[in-house]
Amino acid sequence: MNVKLIILFRLAISAAAILLFGQAGAEAQSSASSPMGRYSSPSTYCGPGSPRQNVDTIPWIGCFSLTAGHRAAGSLSGQRVEVAVDQDGREVFTVNGTVLTHTFGANRTPSRTNLPNVRLSGAGYSFCDDEAGNYCGVNIGIFSRNPDKSVLFMVAECLPPHGRLCALDQENWDYEKSRQEMYMPTPNNH
Repeated sequence: MNVKLIILFRLAISAAAILLFGQAGAEAQSSASSPMGRYSSPSTYCGPGSPRQNVDTIPWIGCFSLTAGHRAAGSLSGQRVEVAVDQDGREVFTVNGTVLTHTFGANRTPSRTNLPNVRLSGAGYSFCDDEAGNYCGVNIGIFSRNPDKSVLFMVAECLPPHGRLCALDQENWDYEKSRQEMYMPTPNNH
């Protein structure tokens, strides 16, 4: 199977998993009881072995897990981001010192959050260059909330110019970067 198709397939399954497992207030579910079978397994997206747990720094790409009471921080699209898991196993995102919240009803913003360049995206957030979300270079999503009150996060880097093709690991990032000229119009191939 073509590597590009595999990447797109993984992203589609990832989005479905995020939507299925990432709803606010959702019950934690083990992968053994998931109707998605092996596609609910972190190794399908994060690679073999366990995702890094209780890291201090958010990785630029890939998966990491935080248990209750732990936090990780880093820079995503030029913004200072901290992700924490509280004692109840709920994730808390802080961006440039402001706790990230969703906006609803009459208060709903285009980004669906209280921060203009951070867009609600499935069960996570996209970090964008502008309010319109024309290019969102990084996505951080919640893959699962677990019975032990840990949360598994996935960080995807997205290729310019539109940020619609994202990679979850270094190998796929390198592959897609090497093929980027196919996605970018030039005077000779438009």
